[in-house]
Amino acid sequence: MHYETFDLRIQPSQHDSYDAVVIRSPVGEARASFTLPFANEQRIASLWQALDASRSLGSAEQADSDDLCSLGTQLYQAAFGGAVGDCLRRSLDKAQHHKAGLRIRLRIDDRLPMLADLPWEYLYAPELGGFLALSVRTPLIRYLEVPHAAAIKLLPPPLTVLAVLSNPAGMPSLAVEEEWTRLQQAAAGLGTHQVRLERVPAIWSALQTRLRQGAVHVLHFIGHGYFDEKAQGGLIFEDEAGQPTWMPAERFKVLLQDSKESLRLIFLNACEGARGGRSDSFAGVAQQLVKQGLPAVLAMQFPVTDRAAIALSQAFYRALAEGCPIEAAVSEARKAIYGLDGSPEWGTPVFFSRSDDNRMLLDKPRFERKPFEPETVWIDGRTFLMDSADPAAAEQTQQSVHLPDFCIGKQPVTMGEYAAFLRDRPEHRAPLRGWINREPSANDQSVVDVDWHDAMAYCAWLSASTGRRYTLPSEAEWECMCRTLEAANMLQGVPEAVQQWTRSRWGTQPTKPDPYNSIDEREITDPAKLPPLSRMVHRGGSSSTQPDALPCTLRGNSLSTSKVPRLGFRVVMHPERVP
Repeated sequence: MHYETFDLRIQPSQHDSYDAVVIRSPVGEARASFTLPFANEQRIASLWQALDASRSLGSAEQADSDDLCSLGTQLYQAAFGGAVGDCLRRSLDKAQHHKAGLRIRLRIDDRLPMLADLPWEYLYAPELGGFLALSVRTPLIRYLEVPHAAAIKLLPPPLTVLAVLSNPAGMPSLAVEEEWTRLQQAAAGLGTHQVRLERVPAIWSALQTRLRQGAVHVLHFIGHGYFDEKAQGGLIFEDEAGQPTWMPAERFKVLLQDSKESLRLIFLNACEGARGGRSDSFAGVAQQLVKQGLPAVLAMQFPVTDRAAIALSQAFYRALAEGCPIEAAVSEARKAIYGLDGSPEWGTPVFFSRSDDNRMLLDKPRFERKPFEPETVWIDGRTFLMDSADPAAAEQTQQSVHLPDFCIGKQPVTMGEYAAFLRDRPEHRAPLRGWINREPSANDQSVVDVDWHDAMAYCAWLSASTGRRYTLPSEAEWECMCRTLEAANMLQGVPEAVQQWTRSRWGTQPTKPDPYNSIDEREITDPAKLPPLSRMVHRGGSSSTQPDALPCTLRGNSLSTSKVPRLGFRVVMHPERVP
């Protein structure tokens, strides 16, 4: 989902009142003054006690929906009254017209720590009929005004998530292993090409070693946290003997300071990691990490139960790896917690970010296809088993091959597409078959009777004409496409099949291919470097091949200068080269 931003800053005013200032929105700026009633203080204290009691779900003291609606309504009517509320409603209408969501970004002046410590995640808009933060269309973000915070930078998958697990002896036991199992299940369902999940114990030396060994994009802490006004905030680590070690925020941020280039998000699934205190806006762990310059932190402002923590993690990562921005993933996680019998713990997570775009993973590339450009389909990067497992088969021995994301022609290049190339490059001779007066007789039929050099010349022309780098697929890309689409030899239901050139050399023996290896010199992208009399691999079957003899592993070879009546080609394009 695309988001527009509603930036609301709360700052001191006169005589114990505050100003709510809309400094950015889809419909302009606005300002209103407000005060918080004293009754609000008592209600908030009562809420904290109820949420703490809710660690034992089913307790009679558990905060109910009426309490939350009442509290959320008071907060909303205070900060979103008058012109600010009108600005919000008009912004929601405009965002909806643009088919976008509206992220509500709350900036609370650091001179107002008592206001920053309020549970704004429970904002309830009576006229909208719901809690704002429970909807992906109106997620709530906290914005801390610090001088050196970084923005979230997009990265290609996989997303490396490092789980730091802490369950020391002598502390209340947590369902750490169950949460780890749920994380594994969520990651496994998405594939290693999207999320790579690792774990380390919450031991200083172990975490320091792992951070030194390679990039970590998300650090996910599972364990106990603590906060009090005197000791401020921190986490509980373990020592080598499994005993608890108190880790104040000041020490924890030192451990992470040299990993800021790679870290996009710190996820503190621990109690009270987002508490800031009523005397210091930056006393908590999350606030200290943002002040350190880390782009985003997701942390808890209240004690959190095991089942809420598990539901939160699983729903969050599933939404994140599906391409949702972080704020949308947080809203999805809130809804998952709310599904636990309406648990009030959905308001426990607090998301801190200063970025205008909270996406972490690069999306599939989008570009405007030119009229002469072949249509391509996206193939997610993956590891797959290539070739046949049958030792009696003519194909090579089965092996595991990893491919990054790529785009490949939805069908072989047609005569109509090839004709555009010939009109622009008249020095190339038209194929003998299917052409009348150098024009195709059937635009939607596959071009055939082209040798490997013709196909590569077409790819070079297509690259120059579009600004995107096209070439022929490798053997592995072709087979991965075939296994993925299960229709590699069919033109959208038309039973017209052609064998297709690849950029992979066959090898030294005409009757037997060399074992496939993507890192040797078999992948030819520059025709000038192809040795004379080279044989190139072609994949797939032709219209003369029996349908039951068309496995994805079927291969053949021809001299690169051969023009064969049933031999054509399709193109491949790699997404990192898309402008």
